[in-house]
Parts: sequence; structure tokens; C-alpha cells
Amino acid sequence: MVDGLRDALVREAKRVEEDCAYSSKAHYNAADAWSYAHLCIGLPAAFASAVAGVSALKSHEALAAGLAIFVAALTSVGTFLNPERRANSHRLAAAAFHELRNKARTFYEIDAAAVADDSRATKLLKELSGRRDDLNRSSPGIPRWAFERARKGIEAGEATYSVDV
Repeated sequence: MVDGLRDALVREAKRVEEDCAYSSKAHYNAADAWSYAHLCIGLPAAFASAVAGVSALKSHEALAAGLAIFVAALTSVGTFLNPERRANSHRLAAAAFHELRNKARTFYEIDAAAVADDSRATKLLKELSGRRDDLNRSSPGIPRWAFERARKGIEAGEATYSVDV
């Protein structure tokens, strides 16, 4: 393989890896937030529902009615926001970006050196780059705060393997 081309392929694979590291970490951050929202909506609704039921049995109609309204409101918010589905979507995107990150690293650490045919190596990199583009199109949007938290974590070394230090 021509060294100039190999170097260009490695640099581009490292860009794919970096993009995927940020996207993966940011999606994990967003998934964690939506999971927390799911708990914050679901647990009070479940607890209030149980208390409303007991209150109705104990003839505390006003308390039971108030709690029933509260449960209905929480249930409506939970249905509208659907935090569990959003958390799942972000978690799946995070895992897909993480997988692609690993493949990009394997490409520039092993495949680029092992593949003697320039066109084969270029094709492999284009597949990685195309997969990244597909993931960017199909993944849920990353909130700015989740990206910033990912950036800070990555800059602090959270995404670095000890073997690479």
C-alpha cells in the first residue's frame, strides 16, 4: 500500500473513531437522563396510585380524588414524553456508535497495515464512514448538554483505554 494513501486512510479512520466516541458517550448521557425521567415520573405515579386506592377504601374521598388527578397527570406526561422509549433509542444508538468506534480503531491499528491492496483498504474505510453517516441520520438528536458532558468526559480521559496511555 502507498504510504501517503495509508496515512490518509488512518487519519480518516481516526476521525470516524473520534466522531463515534463523542456520539456514543453523548447518547449514553441522554439515555441516562431519559431513564431518570422515567423513574421520576413512574415511581411517584405508582406510589400515588397505591395511596389513592387505600384512601378510597378508607373513605378519604377528597385525598383519593386528588391523588387520582395527580396520577392521571403523571401518566399523561409519561405517555406524552415516553422517556423509556427515548432512553432505549439513545442506548441503542450509543451501542451502535461504540461498535463502529471499535471497528474504526481495528481498521487503523490492524487492517490498514494488513491489507496490501489499496482499493480494498479504501473500500473498508468507505464502509466505516458510510455506516457512521447512516447512524447520524437514523439516531435520535443529541441534546447539547449531553454532548458537552461527553466532551468533558472524553477530555478527562473517560474514553481512553489504559493500554493507550
